[in-house]
Amino acid sequence: LDQIVKGAPPPNVSASNIAQTTSDPTALLPSSPPQIYLNLLILEASLRAQYLHLLSRRRQNTSALIILALWLAYFAYAQFLRPRNDGSGIVGGSPYWAVDTAEKMALMGGAVLAVLFWATGQWERGVRWPRRWIAVTNRGLRGFNCKIVVLKGRWWREGMGQLICLMLPLALFWPAFDGGVMGTPGNGGEYTRVEYTNTEKRAMLRMGQHVPRHMEPVEEDVSPGGDVVKLLLLPKPFTPDFRENWEIFRTEYWETENARRAELRKRVRARQREVAKKEGGWLWW
Repeated sequence: LDQIVKGAPPPNVSASNIAQTTSDPTALLPSSPPQIYLNLLILEASLRAQYLHLLSRRRQNTSALIILALWLAYFAYAQFLRPRNDGSGIVGGSPYWAVDTAEKMALMGGAVLAVLFWATGQWERGVRWPRRWIAVTNRGLRGFNCKIVVLKGRWWREGMGQLICLMLPLALFWPAFDGGVMGTPGNGGEYTRVEYTNTEKRAMLRMGQHVPRHMEPVEEDVSPGGDVVKLLLLPKPFTPDFRENWEIFRTEYWETENARRAELRKRVRARQREVAKKEGGWLWW
């Protein structure tokens, strides 16, 4: 009954057997557990990419607001609270006309920029909406009987991500410095061109796939996955066995996939090191 109505496998079937291709023709049906698990993985990967994109956008705008607040605080202090150095006892401003005018212009420019930041909707798009995205997404996923939760990383990694965003000018001059947090589509994955080895080509041939003689490198996502966000199934619509098998399936999939991606990253770094050594001369490192 679970197999037909809710898609749950029988109690004597493990998650490892679900992940394998079976001769049962019903395993290819959209309502079969393997297909449901694959669709859940695709949904989770899409939500992860959206969350990372919004997270980087929020960090950028938060960093811009911090810099703007420091700018306004300094020039407001200089114009209204800082004692003058001419001994007159007056606070605020400067005895030099050019300096005083420049500080007033800087203060007015910062105030205008703050108003434009709110009036153009950048506050709504860059700060408020990324914070509300989880709640709004879970409201939409309620009809699918699932929800997403954020997996908090180590505190120093969160702080490092915010610190890198504070160094925005460096990332503008050196794009590789941003660490993948600058709001580009690459936040959903780190795609790079990977060349298949002869062993992998033979394995593809055994699986019946067509492999050209001079196969071009293909783009592969080599970034770690399965982190940041997690898709949870609500307990009421799904049986405990189905939810447990989904957790096992997800864990086993990402363990295998992350091991494969780690090997691809090693291969890509070795290739980049080889190219740099060949083309960079004695300063290749």
